[in-house]
Amino acid sequence: MTSISLIIAPMIMLQGVGQAPMAIENDAPETWTLEYPRLIQPFVEDYRRCLTSQMRRVTGEANFEEQHRADVPRCDAESTDAQNAANSALATRTGYSDFTSTDVRLIFEHAGRIHIARGADLDQQFTFLMRTAQAARETYEEERPKGLVLELLDASVVKARTDATAAAAEAALQERSLREDEQNLDADTGENTGAPGAND
Repeated sequence: MTSISLIIAPMIMLQGVGQAPMAIENDAPETWTLEYPRLIQPFVEDYRRCLTSQMRRVTGEANFEEQHRADVPRCDAESTDAQNAANSALATRTGYSDFTSTDVRLIFEHAGRIHIARGADLDQQFTFLMRTAQAARETYEEERPKGLVLELLDASVVKARTDATAAAAEAALQERSLREDEQNLDADTGENTGAPGAND
């Protein structure tokens, strides 16, 4: 059983009415369904809109469930207004006489619980990603080639080292150039020498 299913039982149904006003089912860890009469859908949506429109703070910690839980009391006024409107709508329609104000209240309470459960699911996803990243770092540290060091230097350090070795590099270049000139001169001299009268 996941932590989300601890918040809300996998299936909650109201009994004792002709038609169950709602059923909450944990279809998947991140998916919950709330069933209720279509007649009161606009009022339930108004309440859910209040819950989901609250600001979220990304702090680098798994605290989304806490933030979602705090949304419920912030939307108390919207919940009360929506419940009153839902009760009024149900009272004017035949076929819904079995729905009491308690049934309607439970629908809105479960909507709030689903909202909290979604925050908990975000926390689970966050902690999973953090564990995965940590495991990847540990695996890299264990498996990376030992003794291979890549030195990343600041540009000023590179320039200082270049300046310090510039004179030595210039001297080595001149010495190499002088050697090549001497070798070329020796080669030219050897080609122009030969035994006197050899071609006579």
